Amino acid sequence: MINIIETNRLILRKAKKEDLDFIYKNVWSKKELSKYMLWKVTTSKDEAIIRLNKTIEFQKNHYAYFITEKEKDEPIGLIGIIEVEPNIYEDCGLCISQQYQNKGYAKEVINCIKKLVFETLKGDKFIYSCFSENEPSKHVCLQQGFKYYKSIPKVRDYDNYSYICNLYYIDKEMFYKEN
Repeated sequence: MINIIETNRLILRKAKKEDLDFIYKNVWSKKELSKYMLWKVTTSKDEAIIRLNKTIEFQKNHYAYFITEKEKDEPIGLIGIIEVEPNIYEDCGLCISQQYQNKGYAKEVINCIKKLVFETLKGDKFIYSCFSENEPSKHVCLQQGFKYYKSIPKVRDYDNYSYICNLYYIDKEMFYKEN
């Protein structure tokens, strides 16, 4: 399991207890961020403690990370991937706090996750998913070489919100052609 991944400006790393205040303040408490995510807003510090403990446990055995700027060791977002079929990986959420958006961080994170999937894990395909109405997310993945794959109607568990999930993909041939 890879615990730390570095990009030019960011570090993707596993969660730690000291992250509580920053992840709660920057990400988990932000209703605007959860709009296009599958997680529910965390409304109290007690909830955040429980969530952080679950996150730490989950990250031990998964390719899931907090995103931090190199200059500060404060979580500003999160990213993860799961293997959905042999050698086929799908994101399990990319989220960057509003005050850190529009700085190219999402592109940087996706680029490094593509390298993880294809160069390190020797994956055959990487699937990126987003709510159909999430234009910024769709824009970022298309800029990173992903192609539209299909749309699936889904229902978010915690609030029964019906949405369309768009799936985009890049395969290893596409990845190596662009690199």
